[in-house]
Amino acid sequence: MLGLYDIMDDMFATGLGVDVETYIDVIENRCNTEEAMFIIDNLWDEDGNPDKAKELFNQKLKGE
Repeated sequence: MLGLYDIMDDMFATGLGVDVETYIDVIENRCNTEEAMFIIDNLWDEDGNPDKAKELFNQKLKGE
């Protein structure tokens, strides 16, 4: 059974075009707190900027 956080992780990963394991690795291990919150907030918020969130996520994914 999936919990709420599992569903949210899946939703964010889908929005970023990656699998859940990759999403969790980047958010938990490659981003500082501010970067992680920026990505999540901009994907979640109706008025957010998902393109900027994807850009930052991809930079962290590539190790930049």
